[in-house]
Amino acid sequence: MLIQEDYFKNIFNTVREGILVLDEHMRVLSANRSFFNIFKVASSDTIGSPLYELGNGQWNIPYLRVLLEELLPKNDTVDDYEIEHNFEGIGKKTMLLNACKITVKKNDPPIILLAIEDITDRREIEKGLEKARKELAVTKISEDTAREYAESIINTVREPLIALDQDLRVVTASRSF
Repeated sequence: MLIQEDYFKNIFNTVREGILVLDEHMRVLSANRSFFNIFKVASSDTIGSPLYELGNGQWNIPYLRVLLEELLPKNDTVDDYEIEHNFEGIGKKTMLLNACKITVKKNDPPIILLAIEDITDRREIEKGLEKARKELAVTKISEDTAREYAESIINTVREPLIALDQDLRVVTASRSF
């Protein structure tokens, strides 16, 4: 029996995402090593505490309450629920949450498993890529506008005119050409 318990404990602590196990009153029954590392909290300040009181009330997050108190009671699982929150001491975190209710013993109230993936860095990269994409689009528009302007000048010249690229291939020619 002890070997099986160690087996599941090791799996629980190997997962990269932070995981909380909550009772029906939102009290933390257990948390994995990743949760403590990501959110810079101690086990002694977490285990047995009400979730919303963790970190001097920092976990009293309105969207987290919506997930646990409104969405999860209507469903057995909720996946990919994204919330953003500014934690004192560690800064803003963007988190992707998965939650599910499970029953351990037949007549016991269900417990809640809450998996928390820190996607802060991913969102920052995505924002940077989106900004770069928009800048490239503006550059492309500017390039197209400049090309159209140059071509209109070429087409207004009365003398035959031809524009060549660096390999001496014809890029454009005036009407009179």
